[in-house]
Amino acid sequence: MTEEEDGPPNKELYALLHISPEASDEEIRKAYRQWAQIYHPDKYQAPHMKDIATENFQRICEAYEILCDENKRQIYDIYGMEGLTSGLELGPNLNKAQEIKEELERLKRRKEEEKPLHI
Repeated sequence: MTEEEDGPPNKELYALLHISPEASDEEIRKAYRQWAQIYHPDKYQAPHMKDIATENFQRICEAYEILCDENKRQIYDIYGMEGLTSGLELGPNLNKAQEIKEELERLKRRKEEEKPLHI
């Protein structure tokens, strides 16, 4: 299943933690702690349950790491996981939505240029 089929790509992490995109840092932290306790792998003895819990725990940790970092959260809110995995970073030169969009497009073009041509 692709991200387009799942709905907006920049809402998945919020749904994972059962919080709104407008959630405060404290709400994110509280939700993370709640779900991390539920899915902590050490709480499960059965191998198949432990595997499921480990996978969910890792996804929750990743969501928390992204949503607690102001820069990563801004990129995620605008471009979803693609913006984060493309190497896009905010900084003194990238602090407006239009600048972020232009930089993401530039990175996409560079990535396409680096791909070998199939003849």
